[in-house]
Amino acid sequence: MGERGNGYFQGFLTGVLFGSLVGAVVALLFAPKSGRELRADIRRRSEELYTKVRELLEETSAEATEVLNEARQRAQAVVQSAQEQATALLKDAERTIQEARGRLSSTTEHFREAAQASSEALRSEIGGTSSIPKTE
Repeated sequence: MGERGNGYFQGFLTGVLFGSLVGAVVALLFAPKSGRELRADIRRRSEELYTKVRELLEETSAEATEVLNEARQRAQAVVQSAQEQATALLKDAERTIQEARGRLSSTTEHFREAAQASSEALRSEIGGTSSIPKTE
């Protein structure tokens, strides 16, 4: 849960607790009972309220733990998926680079052969008395 959700939940619990306490005290104060009976009723109602709040907090804590565990599992799945996708992209990029190097090497070899053929043609045209160096 986010901070905002926790704030609302804490406010709700505080309101429930305070409202229950005030309602119980007001109901007991307006009841036609003796002081001893009134104190016993207040004590009993306080214990009941305490038990209910404790149970609610335990239940809420268990639910929050479950939600947190689910969130962790989902986050791990997302991270693992992202890692797998990154690995696949890197392999694809490496393969593409290797293919480009192969094409570049082939193209460079074709240019080298064409330049050599042009040089030889120029030499034969000039008659072999050229100052153009022979490429190998």
